Amino acid sequence: MNALRKAQTPDRKSIPFSYEFMKVKSYENDKSTGNVQISLSEDELKSYKGKHLLIVEDIVDTGRTMVALLERLKQYEPASVKVVSMLVKRTPESNGYVPDYFGFSVPDYFVVGYGLDYNEYFREMEHICIISDVGKVKYAV
Repeated sequence: MNALRKAQTPDRKSIPFSYEFMKVKSYENDKSTGNVQISLSEDELKSYKGKHLLIVEDIVDTGRTMVALLERLKQYEPASVKVVSMLVKRTPESNGYVPDYFGFSVPDYFVVGYGLDYNEYFREMEHICIISDVGKVKYAV
């Protein structure tokens, strides 16, 4: 964020920007519920009209959550929307959605750590790993 704050135009004017955090949830345990929950209010979503949005995502799994989010955001008429994801999962269940930018492709396992959670556990780990079946049972809701 510091680099963005220091960004300037060629004539040395600062570039105005803001950032917001939203929680988008569609999983319980290791399965998609099919219900995409967005933590922002209607008024907050309306404020996106005419703005350029960059969505920073942790992982694109099947792509269904991101497609649902993008469809919902489209209703609020942003000027543009780009998506960057740290990870993209290689899964046969993918709907074919690929973000505009991504860091790494990972195999079809449930991964945790480095911001990725399993029912709110393991998010704080400083590395990414696969949660075992034993771990899934132990931390299931």
